[in-house]
Amino acid sequence: MIVTGITPVTKQKYKVDLDGRPAFVLYKGELARYDVRLEQELTDVNYHIIVHEILTGRAKRYVMHLLTKMDRTKKDLEEKLKRNGYPEAAVSAAIAYVESYGYLNDKQYARNYIQAYDGKLSKKQMRWKLLKKGIDSQTIESVCEELQQTDESETVRKYIQKKVKNSTDLTDKELKKLADYLYRRGFEGNTIWEALRCYQRDDEDNFI
Repeated sequence: MIVTGITPVTKQKYKVDLDGRPAFVLYKGELARYDVRLEQELTDVNYHIIVHEILTGRAKRYVMHLLTKMDRTKKDLEEKLKRNGYPEAAVSAAIAYVESYGYLNDKQYARNYIQAYDGKLSKKQMRWKLLKKGIDSQTIESVCEELQQTDESETVRKYIQKKVKNSTDLTDKELKKLADYLYRRGFEGNTIWEALRCYQRDDEDNFI
């Protein structure tokens, strides 16, 4: 492997390219220690030490640090590691490490997320956000079936109460605007309009 690029990332860190491709990020002192020089060959021994010992250990510590601050998904951790210049081998090893100790569990993440946002976001919106975080649909559906979630209509009513102060002031245009706002947040049309009708009637038995 030939070192084809050494580019400063910070004053102390450098991105190293091998054979024309980004390989990893090292500290300045590590470049000299492992004989990483531009246009020179990097030995297999030094490459193995850098990736499987130095960077893998560093990646494990980094993900542990991230997980102590807040829950993360597998996809989130992988993306953060890659953005920080860790090679694929170090990323895989770090993820496997935290998974082996039960520190990383996408199903538990989905469970915590839904419990935290139940009654605040629509079910569709929560599903979409979890999918975006890299949690597969089967896991999401399994957790949704497991948990007893708030009736969607109650969540819609809370949104309406926040957005509207006086039902008598609502014009048809304002009603449509409010309905569109709720629809964009993933609520079903029937649920939205039923809640709006209840609000306009000011039916205290149905609208709490």
